[in-house]
Amino acid sequence: KIIVEQFIILTIRSSKRSIMSGNLSVLRRLGTTTKNSLAVIGLCGVVYSANELRGTFSIFDQTQTKSTSKTKKKVLVLPFHRIKIVEQKKTSFSTFLDKLSSGGEDKVMEVEIRELVDAIHAAAADPDIVALHGTFGQGFGFQCGGYGHIEEIRNAIRVFNESHRRHYEPKSYSAEERINHNDDDDDDDNCAKDTKKEMVEPVQKRSFAFADTFDNPADPGNKEYFLASAFSQIHMQPRGNMQLFGVSMSNIFLADALKRYGIKVHVFKHGMYKNAPNSLTERGYNRPHYENTKAILDSINQSVYSMISQSRNLPSAFGNNVWKHIHDYGTMTARNCKEIHLVDHLPKVNQLMDLIKMNSSKDVDEKKSQHLIEKHAELINKVPFEANEVLSLSSYMSTLQERHKRQRRRIQLYDKLTYAVKRSTAFEALLNLISCQAPYFYFDKKEVDMVLSKGTKDKVAVVYVSGPINDKLARRVTRALRQVKDDEHIKCIILRIDSPGGGVTASETILEECKDTGKPIVCSFANLAASGGYYISTSAEKIFSQQTTLTGSIGVFGVKIDAVEAAKRYGIEVSSISSGRHAQTYSLFHPLNDAMKMNLNRNMYRIYDYFKQLVSDGRNIPLQDVEEVAQGRVWTGVEAKDKRLVDDFGGLRKAISYACSKHASVAAEVETYPKPPPFKERLHILMNGNFTSKRISPTEFIEALMKSAASPPSVLLCMDESHVVEMSLAEFHDILGIDKDSML
Repeated sequence: KIIVEQFIILTIRSSKRSIMSGNLSVLRRLGTTTKNSLAVIGLCGVVYSANELRGTFSIFDQTQTKSTSKTKKKVLVLPFHRIKIVEQKKTSFSTFLDKLSSGGEDKVMEVEIRELVDAIHAAAADPDIVALHGTFGQGFGFQCGGYGHIEEIRNAIRVFNESHRRHYEPKSYSAEERINHNDDDDDDDNCAKDTKKEMVEPVQKRSFAFADTFDNPADPGNKEYFLASAFSQIHMQPRGNMQLFGVSMSNIFLADALKRYGIKVHVFKHGMYKNAPNSLTERGYNRPHYENTKAILDSINQSVYSMISQSRNLPSAFGNNVWKHIHDYGTMTARNCKEIHLVDHLPKVNQLMDLIKMNSSKDVDEKKSQHLIEKHAELINKVPFEANEVLSLSSYMSTLQERHKRQRRRIQLYDKLTYAVKRSTAFEALLNLISCQAPYFYFDKKEVDMVLSKGTKDKVAVVYVSGPINDKLARRVTRALRQVKDDEHIKCIILRIDSPGGGVTASETILEECKDTGKPIVCSFANLAASGGYYISTSAEKIFSQQTTLTGSIGVFGVKIDAVEAAKRYGIEVSSISSGRHAQTYSLFHPLNDAMKMNLNRNMYRIYDYFKQLVSDGRNIPLQDVEEVAQGRVWTGVEAKDKRLVDDFGGLRKAISYACSKHASVAAEVETYPKPPPFKERLHILMNGNFTSKRISPTEFIEALMKSAASPPSVLLCMDESHVVEMSLAEFHDILGIDKDSML
């Protein structure tokens, strides 16, 4: 581009000079300059094209070279003690500044659950990676959304551990992985045929977890150990402890406190187990609240410990009674844990770097190598460790992103070559001269048959619905769904839901927008998909959840607060004149009359009946059976599958695999929504807004409180009171323009 611009400028200047002077020699120089410039432009074009072709065609060759490399054996390190697992990364400028300010090795990495799971699956198929190493530190730094996230990571680690075997679950590959996997390989007949062929036996890969201790006081259920138990080897320091106290839930009840200050709370709900407003009206657990909470805890507890028993290969005698004794025993020492096979080895320090040095003969002399072998003889004799190089998670994810980009360029090039050959016989003849015949050109035959020729313009959209469903979230999701609707290449939509619910209107807006797209909907439940979160999934053709996902809560409630008595205590009298009996329904300073009660109850019944009808139609369940699973009751994924509220167990990866196989192609591109705002919009926000934490005065807070109280409350589809509070904080965020952390 620069050469062309300089050539044009030189041409104009030379033309002016030649016209003014009439000198023939100037025109000769102009012709020479033109010829040389065009030659340089042509050369640059050839070099650029050759470089692009070389970079594109070399991808498969690089893969083959890597697979034959025997000297590089890497261990992928997963630093769980400084990882924050999220559904979607934040893209605000303040987040960018936080990343710059929190440097060093101890900074917390924000990783999307899909990124982490895909990285572990890619490592399972990567011949250079022979081991996985998870570090948990002291257990205080591990952050995740809930048990659903841990289940997805555990399943990925299990695939890594069993990558040397042929297995069925989960059958979900990226475009690159499909080149090395054949769906037919999962059938027993094909497996038998394949064993007769000459093939290199895959090497068994190992996974290791190391923790200083597993006794995080903030997590009695011990999510860290639940995740660590998926690794084939668990190591803990000799002075470490383990706390497996069981899963617990806590609730705050404010009935007496509100009564003391003269505040009356009127609750209108439908669903015996709709327990969210109980914190405002009860002094403790009532029978339905206790029954539902206890059932949730028992189901999660059972799922967690059955998965631990399976991954640790514990004997059948290690049943519910043994786990009950472990709960009641209290804190266990590292030696206790080793005796009952909950951990495998008790090294004083993390052995990873010593083992790497021992296997890297060029870095360690023979005497020191022998010392390391003797030092770690117990582990080496039990489990071989072959890795000689450490690979960080961040660098590996960057490599995967670059590999994906090159793969997409490769697909685009194949499409262009195929199109050109169909349109021009001369171009086809030219390719034949350089031994690049259609339909494979220079590509590998297996890659063309399995990926490149499978309709590469197809797309699958993953739309995230994360957090309480309020008007703000509804606007973001609606905007994303409209973008998806307008893209004709998107063949299927996956709603990735991690939400406890929210307002009825906001939930209905998302549901109707999903229907309006005219595209098939597949749902993937993360940690939570309850009440409003389940409401928006009722039009889906298939729903995937984890065993520990909390879902259901098919019910509705509304709250009317009466602060008349509280105002009188401070000498405040509020009078009003209305033209109708319902005009003061949502006023803080007007008592509730019979007409208002009747109207609010009628609204609750109407919304509840409509919710049940949605479930009946969407899940193909008779209406009378829906009533049995409704009543506002929360179910775990295991229970929900038995009640036909979900279809299958699996994470986002399995949902994507289903969508690609059913509605798109194996090479379909996966796009995520809502997309971050364009750079121009973010720059505008930066120039006009304040990206630092905003401090508010008491006066501003009271004004916002009164503004919120004066507005009519939404009818809520929420799972429990903690999420009602979270939703309220989100509303304050909109009013005050501050984040929830600053609010707290």
